[in-house]
Amino acid sequence: MFLVKYRWVRPFLLLSLLVIFTVRLLISSTFLEAGIFISFLCLIFYNFILELWIAMAFISPGNKKKMFNENGWRSSFHNLSTNIHVKSYFDDVKRPLVIIIHGWRSGAISMEGRANKYIQMGMHVMIFEMPGHGASEPVAKWTAGHAAVTFHEFFESIESYFNMDDVSEIYLHGHSMGGFVLLKFNKLIGSNSQYQKISGYILESPLTCYSFIFEETISQLFIPNFMINNYWKRLRIHFNSVNPKLTSVEDLSEVDVPSWGSITNDLLLVQAEQDNILGRRHYDALVDVQNDSSDNESTFDHYLVTSLTHAKSRTNTDREIIIGDWLTERIHSDSLTSA
Repeated sequence: MFLVKYRWVRPFLLLSLLVIFTVRLLISSTFLEAGIFISFLCLIFYNFILELWIAMAFISPGNKKKMFNENGWRSSFHNLSTNIHVKSYFDDVKRPLVIIIHGWRSGAISMEGRANKYIQMGMHVMIFEMPGHGASEPVAKWTAGHAAVTFHEFFESIESYFNMDDVSEIYLHGHSMGGFVLLKFNKLIGSNSQYQKISGYILESPLTCYSFIFEETISQLFIPNFMINNYWKRLRIHFNSVNPKLTSVEDLSEVDVPSWGSITNDLLLVQAEQDNILGRRHYDALVDVQNDSSDNESTFDHYLVTSLTHAKSRTNTDREIIIGDWLTERIHSDSLTSA
């Protein structure tokens, strides 16, 4: 497990073997001996390149966003598979709750503008900081699968940390990678009584298909065509090893919607029309899946918003109007007591 958990361990060990076998080759005394060492060197070098690409694919979030400390907000830490930080604006009045999950290399502070809109509507708000982000514990090898598992664990134990009797219903808002995490979370839903309170999902410019990211990685790392299949097999082994609580992934399609997950509840999809980070195809893929799977008991609304950008949209009037109208249609006015 140690060799898989830390992303640079295997490349380092293989590089060390390369050096040792190269030195041994230089001092070999016979052609047969030299041939044996050359064969081993080729095998080690091939695996070193694969493991180097794997390590580069499992990039960490990097610099963490600062924490905000505004009046009424409190921080709590939850010892789950990873120690998770949650910002909450929660009182003892019964009202709807929104749980927000930020995007990649983001944090609670980037969601503050969205959160304030919900507070103005009279809702409880929690902001879940994914592993390796904000004040949450760093992880050696980051995956969306692990983030989904930790959020699922948080939701399973939420009654231990908050008085859920003061929550009338629950809405989940995921931005970018946070949307990808919620897609998987919806597939992990268990029997906790709080699941019955989930009334809808809001996905904002979500990542929906890892295969698109895989294609971009292949291009960025200049992986030749003849090595792509072996690269995927190796990547899959690493993913499954660090995500033992998830069903093992075998095929690339299993990390795309709908196999990765889809929404079986009311869904509002708000997409930046000019998305310079993920583009339109993640949105298009989810629209196709949800249109095919929607039943008469749930609703699916989706909007392309011209004024919205993927990043740096902490406040956006058009987004706030769309979300506000959507929520107002679903929440009884008596539940929206001014916070």
